[in-house]
Amino acid sequence: MRVCRSVICIAILLVISLLSAGCISAPESSAVPAVTTGMELPASMNYPDITGTWKSSGEAGWNLNTTIQDVTVGENTWVFASQQGPVVKGFKLFRQPYGPDVNQTVLGIFDPDGKSLTIIDQPGGWAKATFTGPDTMFVVLTYASGKDTGGNSFALTMMLHRVKGTV
Repeated sequence: MRVCRSVICIAILLVISLLSAGCISAPESSAVPAVTTGMELPASMNYPDITGTWKSSGEAGWNLNTTIQDVTVGENTWVFASQQGPVVKGFKLFRQPYGPDVNQTVLGIFDPDGKSLTIIDQPGGWAKATFTGPDTMFVVLTYASGKDTGGNSFALTMMLHRVKGTV
C-alpha cells in the first residue's frame, strides 16, 4: 500500500512539473490555419489566353562582366503550350550565338492586372513580359551568370508577336 501511495505521489508531482514547465498544455482556441497547396484566385479575374506560338523581333542583348559587350541575338520562338488561369507553361527555342540550338522549359505567372507576366526558364533566367497589344509583348530577360552565358551576367530585350492560327 505504501509503494502504491508513493507511485501516485510521484506521478502527480511529475504531471504538475510538466504542466508548470509548459511541456503539457491544453489546446488553444486559435488554431494554426491549414496550409493549402493550390492558388485561390478571385472568380472575376480574367487573364488573356496566350497559348500558342510567339516569334521575336527587335532582339538586342548584352553581356556584363568587367565591361558591357553587345551580343547578337537571333530569332526566338516561344511556345506557350498550356495555361490555367494566371499560370502558363511551355518552352522557348533559340540558337546561341556560338553554340547549338536550345530548347528551354518556361513557366510564367500573370500579374494580377493581367497586363504583364513574370517568366522563369529552365536554367534560371528571369523575364518580365509586358503586353503592348493583344498579340505583342515586350520582353526583358536577365541571367545572373551561368553555363548558358559563359559565366557572364546577361540581359536581353525583344518583342514577341503571336503567330496567328497556333495553339
